[in-house]
Amino acid sequence: MVMSTIGASVQGSLGIGLAMVAGPALISIDSGFAPGPLLLAGQAIGLRHVVAERHHIDRAIYRRCLFGLPFGLAGGLAILIAVDEGTLAIIIGSITAVAALSLLAGVRVRRHPSTDVTAGAATSLASVTAGLPGPAMAIAFSDMEPGRMRGTTAAFVMTQAIVAFAGLILTNNFGTDELELTGWLLPGVALGLLAARTVRGYVDRSWFRSAVLVMAFAGGVALVVRQLI
Repeated sequence: MVMSTIGASVQGSLGIGLAMVAGPALISIDSGFAPGPLLLAGQAIGLRHVVAERHHIDRAIYRRCLFGLPFGLAGGLAILIAVDEGTLAIIIGSITAVAALSLLAGVRVRRHPSTDVTAGAATSLASVTAGLPGPAMAIAFSDMEPGRMRGTTAAFVMTQAIVAFAGLILTNNFGTDELELTGWLLPGVALGLLAARTVRGYVDRSWFRSAVLVMAFAGGVALVVRQLI
């Protein structure tokens, strides 16, 4: 519950972070936490952002992201069908570490409509394979102010999550076991949302964002190493 609380407080303030911060530790305990439980638990936070930040949602960007959704979904489901749990854990750890390192390095992308389509596809693929929708959008939307980023990201992730869950169920990647694991995450998510009220005041401080990314990077690397040794 501690990791889900920390991850939820980060996502509740930045708009991303539950799976990136808490995912590696949770998956090292039980690989079943990804992708479904982490993605589903994240929607409780996303719902808060969609409601509270609805006036900040950039609807033009949201619509362009939708064009990339089916491509990312198809690719993600193909990966889930093709790989075993150990390989999937390595993929998740690698995605987490590379995304965190990219954000720490200040990677920026030039704003263009095609960027939004690509971000939609990458977000959908990472959501289906790893329950990790945030990094692609954090890189693509790095120029947004926090409220606009939280609202726009949450709106798209919630939309693609509905489609993703249908795909996960149809491919037998989400059932009663995953639903039970989701239940274990929800108390921590609730506490994290409460904590995020305070944490949001530190969102614009560079040390806070850097600390979160260092934690995510370390967790991703640790998960990969654990699978390889």
